[in-house]
Amino acid sequence: MPASTARRGALALLLAALVLFVLGSLEMARGATHAVAIADFAFAPATLTITAGDTVTWTNEDAVAHTATGTTAGFDSGLLDQGESFSLTFTTPGTYDYLCTPHPSMTGQLVVLAAASAPTPAPGGGQVPDVAMPAQPRGISLLGLGLALAAVGLLVGLRVRRRAAG
Repeated sequence: MPASTARRGALALLLAALVLFVLGSLEMARGATHAVAIADFAFAPATLTITAGDTVTWTNEDAVAHTATGTTAGFDSGLLDQGESFSLTFTTPGTYDYLCTPHPSMTGQLVVLAAASAPTPAPGGGQVPDVAMPAQPRGISLLGLGLALAAVGLLVGLRVRRRAAG
């Protein structure tokens, strides 16, 4: 294989590694997305529990216009025609009641939980530590794949350099 072809291959591997690394980082930073359907003059699910940082998307599946309007929090989707959506990211824990302004009997509720934080050890010890392995977010696997591709690209690049020098 000519050195220039091998160099291009090594550069392609490094570029792929960089892309995977960036995608993995973005995936880890982003919260989950949850869907609420507006259908048959109801919100489904009527009550949704999420974590702070998650996004909720309401989609109107009815033939008439609806809204998702907070009763205490300041959010309002405006009128959503059939097939239209509205998304909102919730960053503050709490309970958010909402309704459809043209149809006030249509109500829903969001329960936003605080994001999980690392447990703090009790003073003086005495507790058995939780050693369960938490599920890894998808971003971790993308980061690992990106790092592996970077290593392969560097090895191929070094090999090409040695061949060219010797």
